[in-house]
Amino acid sequence: MIPLDRPHTPPARPGSSSSPNRWPSPGGVRWGAALAIAGLATATLATAALVGASTAGAEAPQIPFAARINAENFADLRAGGPDAIAGVGDWALGNGVLCAAIADPEHESLLSDRGGVLIDLGHCGRGDDQWTVLQPMLNFSREEIVAAESIRAEVDKGEARLITVGHLHGVRVTTTYSVGPAPSATLGIRTTLEREQPGETAYLTSDVALHGNGQLTPFTLDTRGVGTSLGFEHPSVDVDDIFSGSDAIIRADLQVLLGDHALKPQIAYGWRLLDARVERADGETEQLAHLAMNGEHFSNIAVYTDTLFWGGEGEPGLLELAHLLWLDLEVGDRVTVIREIQLAKEATVAAITDRLWAEGPEVRGRINSKFAALHVFDPDDRPVTYLESGPKGLFNFRLPPGSSGPHRIEIVTLTGPETTLLVDVPRGQSEITLPYQPVPRGGLIGFPRGEPMRLTFIGLGETPDPELRSDRRRFRVGGRPIPGHAESNHYALAGVPSDRHELDLPPGDYRILASRGPLWSVSVKEMTVEPGRLVPLEIQPPIRLLDHPGWLSADFHVHSAPSDDSGLSLRQRIADFVASGADVIVSTEHDVVFDYAPTIEALGLSDRIKSLVGVEVTSTYPGPRTPHTAGHANAFPLTVDPTAYRGGAPRSQNRRLGEIAHEVHALPGRPLLQLNHPREASFDSGLGSYFSHLSVVGEPHDPTLPLTAEGNRALLEVVADGGTRDLDFDAVELLNGSLMDRYRVARADWFAFLLQGEVRTATANSDSHTAAQIVALPLNYVAYSAEPGEELNVEDFVKAVRQGRLYGSSGPLLEAELEGRGPGQRYTGARGELRISVRTAPWVPVGELRVFVNGELQSRHSLAKEREFSIPLQFDVDSFVTIEAEGHAPPDSIYAQVAPGYTPFAFTNPIFIDANSDGRWTAPGLPSPAPITLSQPEASP
Repeated sequence: MIPLDRPHTPPARPGSSSSPNRWPSPGGVRWGAALAIAGLATATLATAALVGASTAGAEAPQIPFAARINAENFADLRAGGPDAIAGVGDWALGNGVLCAAIADPEHESLLSDRGGVLIDLGHCGRGDDQWTVLQPMLNFSREEIVAAESIRAEVDKGEARLITVGHLHGVRVTTTYSVGPAPSATLGIRTTLEREQPGETAYLTSDVALHGNGQLTPFTLDTRGVGTSLGFEHPSVDVDDIFSGSDAIIRADLQVLLGDHALKPQIAYGWRLLDARVERADGETEQLAHLAMNGEHFSNIAVYTDTLFWGGEGEPGLLELAHLLWLDLEVGDRVTVIREIQLAKEATVAAITDRLWAEGPEVRGRINSKFAALHVFDPDDRPVTYLESGPKGLFNFRLPPGSSGPHRIEIVTLTGPETTLLVDVPRGQSEITLPYQPVPRGGLIGFPRGEPMRLTFIGLGETPDPELRSDRRRFRVGGRPIPGHAESNHYALAGVPSDRHELDLPPGDYRILASRGPLWSVSVKEMTVEPGRLVPLEIQPPIRLLDHPGWLSADFHVHSAPSDDSGLSLRQRIADFVASGADVIVSTEHDVVFDYAPTIEALGLSDRIKSLVGVEVTSTYPGPRTPHTAGHANAFPLTVDPTAYRGGAPRSQNRRLGEIAHEVHALPGRPLLQLNHPREASFDSGLGSYFSHLSVVGEPHDPTLPLTAEGNRALLEVVADGGTRDLDFDAVELLNGSLMDRYRVARADWFAFLLQGEVRTATANSDSHTAAQIVALPLNYVAYSAEPGEELNVEDFVKAVRQGRLYGSSGPLLEAELEGRGPGQRYTGARGELRISVRTAPWVPVGELRVFVNGELQSRHSLAKEREFSIPLQFDVDSFVTIEAEGHAPPDSIYAQVAPGYTPFAFTNPIFIDANSDGRWTAPGLPSPAPITLSQPEASP
């Protein structure tokens, strides 16, 4: 999950920015509140009556219903789909067509340790929910989310309602979610704010919809003619620049949020402001001005709580926003804001706007391309709508009532250059039929069958790399393209009958590489794709070059559509993993316990890969107990609780890392807790990177100082029963994706812990959220012996991980033993021979071997000629040895083409040395001065 301002970024697509726009963080006096996201205060849940007819054992009723979810009605009332998370205790609302859920106030949300917010929204029985959360707040402020104190259900006069009530700053905030009878697919939202007593200012009321990493694509429109229509093109938001923030605030009343193009069934959400007014204590009523703002991870609609001296139409600008210094909701005043969210079964803007503009001119046409993207612009070059042609190239859409003049349609296909179609709309004409429009045709390649492989397509000469599975929406923030989550220049074949038979490609010359992970060969084929022709791809399937008996390869950090910041389908996730040649996948969706096994079984791949159930416990709320959050941590293996909120995921908000560790370790089997991406690229701060702030300190861990030093000692505080500390996680993710700079900084922390006797397993994982982020690279090789076809013994596998019997790698096989004792094991004696073997496929370059003793670089060895080493070592005190192997991949190398942006690299967990033969290992202690690997990790190779 990357909600709003989470600093951690998954591995960036090579060549793209790795710093996406965040929801602005506090800064300045009133601006700090105006450009930030809020945390929810503690509140008390009032008793709520359950209203509505019993629906146990039946489909969602076809009349409006509002009820609290229990074990009996769960299956009938819960919205289904990749992002459906409601469980027993939450509240369902619907009419048999639309199904929604509001989290119980006692349940936490993505931005708060409290619930009472819209968490699920989709069509009943369709399994299309891609909604994440709609978070109401005051003043755009991190500290000013209104805690829902109570929720109640009502049904009368053909309408069902869920009503939440909360208080903040002396203001009573009541939000009513409502549905009418079927076939309506519209959720009504009405919020009233009444100041009951003096308190801090409340100058804005707003909703924020989260869509991490562009999981939903926002298309922003002004339907009233008073503001700005941006479509998919949004300005950047610089969290440290007030002027940038003002540029990002616009006047728009409609946010169309499109579900991921590749997820089926599709969905679109039309979130619209209908009315906003203030009723004075004397009965006078006045209209209120509104605002909107978007980023990669969020969309927002806001309303002032009072009228303006000037402004309210056109671009807001700094002059209008200066009103924030004087605006407030006065005692006795009541603000009412009415919104709606319409659902549509196609992920297009026209699926929403055609309803809104039912009386507007209808444009019809046909092109010679199926599923082409059509972007429509008005005579002033403002975006109007977006749609796709049908399977026969037919399309139709409506324009706003009163539209006339020259309009432009930009047609974007998967296989050809963009085509522009000009449309003259006569005034008063209700229907416009366009002549047939041919667009440039692409070609087809036929896929090989029966073998898993990852096909990478590289454009040659003037042919660009293709954008396979592109949604062609052209979503940008600050000019930076944000591709759909299924898009990349590679295509994975799982080697199963359901694989696609062919692929559309733009005409041109291509180099195609067939790979299957670093232990397999890479085949290369160059071919020309011509318009209208199907050419079979005759390429040698990858051949396994390296065996690694006694080891299983595993990725402990993987995401797909059930995560709030991923739109990647389960089928594509599993196909990508199989084509990467790895053995064990761990599902670690953000705050949702989810099982990949049914998908693996449905694809017929249970004999090729094994899966473990896990979760990424994602702390994002800077609450009183965790002012800088508790970072992110994976827990596995777990068991899905199918009727529980979020599948039974541990609570993550406003809890110390030690409290999370205590809860996880108390679960059956004592699951592992792995601290994820603990560092940014330097010793800086970042909410998703725990070592960068230590949760309660606000300053990074200093690996050159002992754990008992000021700041560092927060790791040692007992924060939960049983003496559990924040330091009591089991493993730490040193290598996250391709991020070698972060690895070296996190390694400094790890070395410091080891020197002081705090042993934690080091891991390497992909943290892949999208197709462009390679899954199972890097990965972990875990010491585990099994016969072919034997079921995975989860207990033995987890035990090996807990003991550090693994090494991380993005290519090389790195085997190391000290007199027969390997990583995670203890050798007894003051001297011994360290035997190292480095093996790689011919296309994986590796140049240097490095040996570290107690975190200090002991020796370097060239791998240009030798790959087998016997190195004598002598120890004066108990010690630990770690080894690294690293290579360099030139841009034109096979490795760089298959894994752009990655470094061929491997590192081991420690081999422990009991030098004095006393039967135990004693940590050598933190030296002074600290080794360069701790004091200057960026400088070390």
